[in-house]
Amino acid sequence: MSAAVVASSKHDTSVPDRIVAAAARLISSQGLRATSVDDIASVAECGRATVYRYFPGGRAELLEVTLGQGVERIFASCARVTDRAASLAEAAAGTINIAVLELSNDAVVQQLLVDEPDTIATLISPMRIEPLVERASEWGIEHFSRFVEPAIAAHVGEWCVRVVTDHLRSPAPVIDITQADIARTLVDTFLMPTLTHSTLTRRH
Repeated sequence: MSAAVVASSKHDTSVPDRIVAAAARLISSQGLRATSVDDIASVAECGRATVYRYFPGGRAELLEVTLGQGVERIFASCARVTDRAASLAEAAAGTINIAVLELSNDAVVQQLLVDEPDTIATLISPMRIEPLVERASEWGIEHFSRFVEPAIAAHVGEWCVRVVTDHLRSPAPVIDITQADIARTLVDTFLMPTLTHSTLTRRH
């Protein structure tokens, strides 16, 4: 690749995007504690002051932005599976299965789980997880309401995210929902019986 192409690619990316990409690259390779703002600025080819201008919270804010982008990618992947499902049970099982598979391939999350599990534990603690639960409820309404009324769809979305975060908290899950058939068994056993027959009638 020529120097001109590299320079063009660099200019096509905004400074905030370069900073976030640099943070993700460093955190995924060496962890959060070993990554300084100076390191991030160096990889992003900007000054330390520029990093703080866009991200006043420094490393902590950049980690949240990086993980937030990962969450949105996971929601998008789940939507592609869920929107092809023929039933609510299939949609919910596909959602939790794809979500945990995506997390297992997320370099930042996996690095933190290995070297700094307390960081992940803090981010998904009961006091910090509510915005994610709210996002999952909204997502549930968008993607499950073709099977059930919106309030139930929101509940299913919330149930899915709680199952996935519980899986994330456990280094050796008793129920391995990275396997699609086990994810479906979990849904059939613990979710579907809690929903009344009337709520499972397809809306017209």
